[in-house]
Amino acid sequence: MNAYLILLLLLAAVVLACCFPSATGQYMVRIYLRLAGFHSRRLSLEQGELAFLEGGQGSSVLLIHGFGGDGPASWGRVMAGLVRRHHVLVPDLLWFGRSHAATAPSLLAQADALEALIRARISGPVQLVGLSYGGFVALELARRLPQQVSQLVIMASPGMVYTPEDQQDLLLRAQVASAEQLFVPDDPQGVARMMAMVGSPLARAPQFLLKDVWQFYYRDRAPQLRALMQELATRQQQHLERHSQPLTMPVAIVWGSQDEIFPLDIGQRLALLLDAPLITIDGGTHVLPVVFAVQTLAALQEILQGSSPQV
Repeated sequence: MNAYLILLLLLAAVVLACCFPSATGQYMVRIYLRLAGFHSRRLSLEQGELAFLEGGQGSSVLLIHGFGGDGPASWGRVMAGLVRRHHVLVPDLLWFGRSHAATAPSLLAQADALEALIRARISGPVQLVGLSYGGFVALELARRLPQQVSQLVIMASPGMVYTPEDQQDLLLRAQVASAEQLFVPDDPQGVARMMAMVGSPLARAPQFLLKDVWQFYYRDRAPQLRALMQELATRQQQHLERHSQPLTMPVAIVWGSQDEIFPLDIGQRLALLLDAPLITIDGGTHVLPVVFAVQTLAALQEILQGSSPQV
C-alpha cells in the first residue's frame, strides 16, 4: 500500500470520527475487543434477535449492562481483562445496541432473552454480573436458574431494598419529574444531565458530541426505552415480590463511594439484607466499568476467582 493511499485512509478515518464520533468509537471498541479474543454473535429469538460478544475459555461469566449504551460500551476494558481466564459473554440487552424484539418492553422479556442465551451457549455453571438495571435482570435470572447460577455479583443496583423514598430522592437530585426523563433524554441537554448524574466525563463534552450520542443511542429507540423504564417503575412491587425468597448462591455487592444515582447507603442496605460482602470502589461513580475500569476489573477478578474480597 503506497503512502498516498495510507494518507487518504487516515484522512477518511479523521472525517468519520469528526462526523460520526459515536459510531466511530463503537467501531474502534469492537476492533479492540476482536483483538482481545471476542467474536460478534447473534441469537435468534421467537420475536427478535439478541446480539452478544463471546470469547475466552474457562468458567463462564455473563456481564449484563445497565440502562444505556450497550454491552461493549459498558464493559469494554473489563471484559478484555476477564477474557484471559474466563469464558465471557456480553449481550446487548433488548432495545439496546444491536439487539431488538417485537415483544412489549419489560424486565421479564430481558430475562427471557438472557435465559435463552445461557441455555444456548453455557452448559455448566455461570457467574452473573449485573450493572445497575442489569442487576435487576441478573436477580431474575438467579431466581429462575438457581442450579446453574453459581455466583451473583450485583454492581450499583439496588435490588429489593429500593424504596419509593429512594426514587423520590433521585428525582430531586436530578431535578426531573420521572425516571424516564432522566434515563431516556429528549435532547443533548438531557444527555449532559444524565452523564453528570452517572459521573461520566461526557457531561462536559461539546454540544456536537452530546448531540451525536443522543442520536446514536436514544433518538430512534426512545419509545421502547421509555416503555421499559415505565414498566420497571409501575411493576416494581411485583418484581420485588418475585425476589423475596433467599438466594441460594454466593452473592457479592460492588459499589462506588460517589454514586449519585444509587448512593452508597443503598448498597450497604442491600449487602446487609443479602448477608453479602460489599466491595466499595473509592471515588467510584455509577458507571464503574467505564470510568473506573481498572478498579472494577480488579474487584471482579478477586470475586470471580473465589478470593476473599476486602470489605
